[in-house]
Amino acid sequence: MLDISALQKDTLHNVMLQQMYSLNHMWLMLELYIAEKAPQDYGTDEYYRLYEDYGSHEARRLVRSLGLPVGTIEDLADYLRHSHWAIFETIEITELSATSLRMRTRDCTAQKAARKWGLDHYDCGIGGLRIRTGFFGALNAGSTVQRVYAPGGQRPESVPPEVSCEWLVSLE
Repeated sequence: MLDISALQKDTLHNVMLQQMYSLNHMWLMLELYIAEKAPQDYGTDEYYRLYEDYGSHEARRLVRSLGLPVGTIEDLADYLRHSHWAIFETIEITELSATSLRMRTRDCTAQKAARKWGLDHYDCGIGGLRIRTGFFGALNAGSTVQRVYAPGGQRPESVPPEVSCEWLVSLE
């Protein structure tokens, strides 16, 4: 087993980042495989429940490792800053009020990959909503997530062209 404690910090960071990119690549490959080989299951509620489970699992592991509070919108933003979105993407988190925040992704890596593979866009709207619902719901059961824009949908005038997707997170 790799002796993580013996690695230099920059080496460990690079190794873990490359592992994360590999997992992200495999995620997209599995999606394409399921869409082709099991179209009857692709896009079903059961399929998207896996996304929600992923978001919930990630949040619970972050709570366990970071131990930050989860009661306020500021707390949720802190966890978001440690999430896979912050690892892979350029995200912008704007606290709109004491009970809501806006999450934007700029120049999304999944959209870049889709274009590289000859696709117009990666349709992440439903999956993106379910991952975020699981993530924020596991942090605070009073949270709700609303999709403002995701590729494949109509871009509101309020969403700048360089923004790949936009989400609103609120606490009841």
